[in-house]
Amino acid sequence: MKRTSFKTLLTLLIAVSFILGILTGPLSAADPKYKNHPVPKELLEQVSKEGSKLFVYNWAEWWPQELFDNFSKEFGIKVVFDYYADSEEMVAKFKLNPKAPYDVVLGCGVGDAVRLRQMGIVKDLNYDYLPNVTAYLNDSYKNRAFDPGNKFQIPDSGYATTYAVNSTKVDIKDPQFGSWKFIFENTKYANKITMLDNLYEAIGAALKSLGYSWNSDDESELMKAKEVLLKQKARVMAYDSYPRRPLVEEEAWISQTWDGDAWLVSKDMPTKGSLKSLLPKEGTFIGANTDFIPSGSEHPAAAHLFLNYIFRTDVAVMLTKTVGYPPAHKHVMEFMPPEMKAWPGFVLSEDYLKKCDFPEERQYTGKGRDLRVKIWEALKK
Repeated sequence: MKRTSFKTLLTLLIAVSFILGILTGPLSAADPKYKNHPVPKELLEQVSKEGSKLFVYNWAEWWPQELFDNFSKEFGIKVVFDYYADSEEMVAKFKLNPKAPYDVVLGCGVGDAVRLRQMGIVKDLNYDYLPNVTAYLNDSYKNRAFDPGNKFQIPDSGYATTYAVNSTKVDIKDPQFGSWKFIFENTKYANKITMLDNLYEAIGAALKSLGYSWNSDDESELMKAKEVLLKQKARVMAYDSYPRRPLVEEEAWISQTWDGDAWLVSKDMPTKGSLKSLLPKEGTFIGANTDFIPSGSEHPAAAHLFLNYIFRTDVAVMLTKTVGYPPAHKHVMEFMPPEMKAWPGFVLSEDYLKKCDFPEERQYTGKGRDLRVKIWEALKK
């Protein structure tokens, strides 16, 4: 088919879809597997009854503004923003006001979504309204033990917890290099190390360095991890969840981080290619940035419309290129540049995945969380 005739046909199809009351998004490629599912007519009818607003709670300076602007333009919905600086702040806000009138929370950690779900703060999703999610969500993000059937949360991207090093400053021939033990036991780089300011990530890495599960709720194992962290503390420059400045200014040489952040920071380093991210040989934690609809939502249909929208291939491509994290959409990685595909953590082998831990509820609830909170309090004194 000639390009001109394809465009003509596509224009006619879009026009017909408006007449039928069903909106379809632009195609990302001619291949049928990239063709977007239509938005259900019933969903659009429900959106019109709710009013044309969507209240979004998101990380500051995270998702591309263009994505929201395009959504507003296409569907006539005004997007109103509020931002959280870290996930504990977000959870605390819902604890204080369980009916906070946000329609969708974006980029939440799985553990935070699980905790809020247990508190009755997260709605069930209606998959009749989410055909794009049904079609394109990668199988590896479906039916996890903490949420069989993805009843209350949808991952928009994944991540691997890693550490990154400035290869111009760090001896990558060190026998411990490539192990979690390198950041916990090596004494050469005192005050040149940053750790994530996150109790699950810091404690999880310490557990993994000892050969235990990242999700452990065993008190003996967690107390051993505590000792590892307390010994390391004197050599830690800062607990920082986005250590871009110290890495770029070369104040920090080693940083526990997430693969997506390491990818983005690597582009800003003064020496091109100097920041190396690695997958620890013991394995690591494979998590997800996930989205949910809180119970106080006054526009749940608009929230479903938005979640369906971000799983259109073209929209998901835009999101991935901006946030720098591996997509949960099953086809998007095909559109990413070779250097992103090659970045450690973005494409994982089956053999490496066997060494890794995935989110389990025991880490975030009950004694697993209680013990972690006590360890974190002791560490941050």
